[in-house]
Amino acid sequence: MRLIRQRLIVVLGMHRSGTSTMTRALQAMGVELGSRLMPPVEGVNDKGFWEDLDLNLLNIEVLGALNRDWHYLAPVAENFVELLCGKGFLSRAEELLRRKIGQSPVFGFKDPRVTILLPFWQRVFALCDIDVSYVLALRNPVSVAKSLARREHFEFRKSTLLWLGHVLSMMRCTMGAKRRILVDYDRLVQAPGSELQRVAGRLNLVLDPAELQKYERDFLSIELRHSLHDAQDLSGGDFAMPLVIGLYPLLQSAASDTLDIDAPVLTRQVNDASDEFARHQYYLSQMDVMYQRSQSASRDMSDRDAQISALRRAIEEAQEQTSDAPESASASPTDTCTSGEDIRPGPEAA
Repeated sequence: MRLIRQRLIVVLGMHRSGTSTMTRALQAMGVELGSRLMPPVEGVNDKGFWEDLDLNLLNIEVLGALNRDWHYLAPVAENFVELLCGKGFLSRAEELLRRKIGQSPVFGFKDPRVTILLPFWQRVFALCDIDVSYVLALRNPVSVAKSLARREHFEFRKSTLLWLGHVLSMMRCTMGAKRRILVDYDRLVQAPGSELQRVAGRLNLVLDPAELQKYERDFLSIELRHSLHDAQDLSGGDFAMPLVIGLYPLLQSAASDTLDIDAPVLTRQVNDASDEFARHQYYLSQMDVMYQRSQSASRDMSDRDAQISALRRAIEEAQEQTSDAPESASASPTDTCTSGEDIRPGPEAA
């Protein structure tokens, strides 16, 4: 008798691309997300991140071991999986994932960091012997850049390059997967019923009508879509990158099923763009260095401003104490004459 393998649904995508919205929707398809989820942050993700805290902390540690942060532009080193395995992360990730999945028939998780660390996690998935499916979150890079400008104060060019690197990684590393599907964030918010039915059909899951109604009523709102842009908005300013302009319309077509996600034209575009992106690794790494230096300079300026403010407060307090001193001195008697007689000098003294 053949045992039924446990299933894992992994949501991938660039930060601010709707990965949280998509992950929350998995609950309407019977997918377990675990009990240790990251709490909401007002003004950032008011409805929650739907991201496992322990997996998130491990991914942050993994990036730190590679001397990286989530917003680095340069691609990870080709041998990064072996480096992580040598540092003991493979066994730690396997143990953690097994514990998270537990006895769940279908478990799901997301962390945008996994998008650029996917080759490492795919080795973990193989060790766990689970059936893996991928949901690839897509959002217009203009919307992503404007969202990151509000939250992180990133320049549009940096955010657009981040979008490109994450999208290329999730598309390239999931080629050949048994089940994968592209989901456009704007389409999901605008028509959640039809879009989630599409996802459930592709992933061989069952969409619960009651849970869908709860998702639409309690979680979704038009306010989630802070900005709406189309492919034409990519033609101006820092968004006007040939690789992005050539790739994004094809991805949109795959997200609407007018183009197969494994169509040769899309595969070729992803591979060519990935090669071109990798050829600029040196310049991307220099942009990372420049950004880190600017952040360090900003911190130094903030520390200096704090010290100046502290000195000003100390000076003001000292001045207040000095101005109070004469008043206290005049209020206490200093002469020893108590008879009240006239002690003005006489003529001889004059």
